[in-house]
Amino acid sequence: MSYDTEHVRNAGETPGMITGIPTFTELLENPSLASLYTSISQSGTATGPELVETATVSKKTVYDYLHKLEQAGLISTVNDGVGTARYTAEEFELTLTVRETEVSITPELIAVIAQKNEYPAIGRVLEDHGIVTFALAYDLVTAHSEGEVTIRQIASLTDLSSGTAYDLVEALYSILDLGDDDSSPTTYTPADFDDDESNLLEEFTDS
Repeated sequence: MSYDTEHVRNAGETPGMITGIPTFTELLENPSLASLYTSISQSGTATGPELVETATVSKKTVYDYLHKLEQAGLISTVNDGVGTARYTAEEFELTLTVRETEVSITPELIAVIAQKNEYPAIGRVLEDHGIVTFALAYDLVTAHSEGEVTIRQIASLTDLSSGTAYDLVEALYSILDLGDDDSSPTTYTPADFDDDESNLLEEFTDS
């Protein structure tokens, strides 16, 4: 069985954990750093003082993070030397392959990871299952919002508990503004799943 989704391809039976990602490790693990990158990405450009105003970390930490991101090639300076430097975020897609599992790390994933302190389910999945499982779950939650999979199926494919899968769906619905106005993933709850597994991920599964 293999999966082919937006971020994870050929994940096998259970997505494996990926550790020791050079340069991007702290971005994946540090929500404050991820939030700073996301702020620059979403605003187009930003200055250090503008970022200090909205950051939850100290001024020194903001500038340390800016240096770290610039050194990593994740942001660049525009109009440097002409007044206050402005920063712009670089688009990227880091593709990693481990044990026949291919996962793409994108700014969209980083923007979600930046909010893991506000949504504990995100941190729980990342810490207990790793970035591959998180990325696969992210793709499946999008499919859930389109009515293609159930939360029970998400739990089965990612090896998450039903409660964790539900919490993650709820968090991503809120962050990504999925579904109709005022919608939430209430069709299925941890105590009320569809027992029919016969059509499990027909679009994403190739037996």
